[in-house]
Amino acid sequence: MIVRKAAVTAGMAVAAMGLAAGVSHAGPVAAPAPGAPVPAMAAPAVPSLPFHDVASREENDRAFGQFGAQVGIAVTVGSLVGTIAGAGIGCIATLPAGCVAGLVTGAGIGGVIGTIVAGGPTLGVSAYQLWETYNAAPGTSIYADRDE
Repeated sequence: MIVRKAAVTAGMAVAAMGLAAGVSHAGPVAAPAPGAPVPAMAAPAVPSLPFHDVASREENDRAFGQFGAQVGIAVTVGSLVGTIAGAGIGCIATLPAGCVAGLVTGAGIGGVIGTIVAGGPTLGVSAYQLWETYNAAPGTSIYADRDE
């Protein structure tokens, strides 16, 4: 079955390429007449972006490391707690039918919900902290070395 689907997919791809050959062919463009005035095209004026100091490379690296750690922990804990809770709820819901079907289904659904519920807000807060650090002046972020 898998081989047949792969063969059909490959055949359809080859047929599509064969039918589309030459469709995107562009014809030659007529050159302007010699001595004809060429219209001057100027680029629109773009205001320059304001320059400001940003956090040091070390601060950015620390912030990015913290971002990854926070999101990783939140997603891991959320999926674990969601899986356990979903398995328990699924087992209780299908107890008369033997518990196994509800356990497996509930664990999968609970894991996804736990990942979203715990990981989503943490991702938002961590991304905001990362953005603030990237745009902070050198030495002013929470990741700066403070020898006081």
